[in-house]
Amino acid sequence: MKKYYLVLTVILLAFAGSAIAQKKWSELSKEEKMMKAKSFSEDNHKYMKDSLGLTASQVDDIDNVNVCYLTTLDRIDRYGKTDANKEKFADYATAARSAQMDAIMGTDKRDRFMNYVANKLKKAGVSLD
Repeated sequence: MKKYYLVLTVILLAFAGSAIAQKKWSELSKEEKMMKAKSFSEDNHKYMKDSLGLTASQVDDIDNVNVCYLTTLDRIDRYGKTDANKEKFADYATAARSAQMDAIMGTDKRDRFMNYVANKLKKAGVSLD
């Protein structure tokens, strides 16, 4: 379970870090963090629409899938009781999210988007290892 939160946190930190040259994420106010997260989201939406050719409806559906996924992980963390249960349920949620993303954007576009995010992380100096 911690692995999933770590990945999500690293992604947010990476994009915040790339946008803020001199300030660390921990030094930002809540408002600055929200602005950076919004900027990250806007960049991703632009890439999905302009480079991948997704419609506004598809982008909205992707946002909804991601919100549902994150809230599901939160509930799993709260109610999963054991780490083994949390891992098992998180794996199911991740597989369901992957299937939904493939249904919305197709596997080719999903792979291209994942490469785009990975390259942004690499440019920001963040490793997911």
